[in-house]
Amino acid sequence: MKHNSVSRILTAATPILIVCLVLALGTAAAAQEPIQGSWIFVVTPPPGAGSPFSAIASFAAGGVFVATGENDRAVAPGSELHGSWQRIPRNRYGATTYHFAFDSTGRAVGMLLDHWVFQLPSKNELIGLGDLSVCDVHGDNCMPLLSGITITGKRMIVQNLPTQ
Repeated sequence: MKHNSVSRILTAATPILIVCLVLALGTAAAAQEPIQGSWIFVVTPPPGAGSPFSAIASFAAGGVFVATGENDRAVAPGSELHGSWQRIPRNRYGATTYHFAFDSTGRAVGMLLDHWVFQLPSKNELIGLGDLSVCDVHGDNCMPLLSGITITGKRMIVQNLPTQ
């Protein structure tokens, strides 16, 4: 008798559970911003400020941005970039990032501050423009260093998975 009651409750509740699941999945999918994911960048400094270099960056849900570049340890030793991103008007995205600069002994001597504006010409293509400032080790007292830094990027796509 008790088993029949539970069975009836589950039978009655199943359509409601399915509707809730579909709505929840639809809301999560709709809430994801197109820029979310990981990207391979080519960063091009303005003329006279160095050669283009590669970087990898990730835009995570909640506005978390992390990145690292091929020359983070070579040119002026630095940490990974950590920052925040958000959608801004005209279907673009703004990001602010900080990263430490170190001396030859590995001691932090300042922070570098980047401001970026990105847009997506297509689902898997990104372009951006940014500037760089130098700050004290607390991220304060910043002074402009470079402007006109450009970025092109391609989305990292899961592919060529091994078969079992």
